[in-house]
Amino acid sequence: MNNKNRKIRLNLGNPKNGWIPIEFNSTDFKLEFNASNIPENPTDKLCESLILAVNGINTEICWNLEPECYFFGLKPSENKIILFISKSGGITENRNVIYEMTADFELVILPLYRSLKKFSTLEFNEIDWTKIDKIKLDKLTELVTERKNYWQHRV
Repeated sequence: MNNKNRKIRLNLGNPKNGWIPIEFNSTDFKLEFNASNIPENPTDKLCESLILAVNGINTEICWNLEPECYFFGLKPSENKIILFISKSGGITENRNVIYEMTADFELVILPLYRSLKKFSTLEFNEIDWTKIDKIKLDKLTELVTERKNYWQHRV
C-alpha cells in the first residue's frame, strides 16, 4: 500500500483509576486496548519519545496492559520515520511486530502529536491519571512547529 494513502490516528481516551483507553487506527490496521500508568506514565513517555524522534533519535513507548505490553517504536531515517508496533507477553518477553509503516514527518509524527495535544485538553481527576508535563508538551510543540515551518519553506 502506498504510504501517502496510509493515514494513522491515535485516540487517547479518558483515563480512569490509572488506566487509559487507547485506539490506534490506520487505513489497514486497528488496535484497541487499555493501558496502565505503571511502571511509567505512557502519555508522558509518548511526549518524550516524540521529542526524541523529531531530533532524530530512535525511541519507543511501552503501553503496559499488565501483564502484556504493546510497544510503539519510532526510528527516524533521513527524511522518513519508521513506526512499528509490537506485542509482547510482558515487558521483558520476546516481541512480535504486528504493524509497521515508513512515512514522512506529516504522516507519522503529526497525528501522534495531535493526539497528545487533544489529550492534554481533557478534564479528568489527577487521581485517575497525571497530566502531561507542560514543559515537555511546550517543548514538543516548539519542535513540531519548527519542523513544519522548515518543510513548508523548502517546498
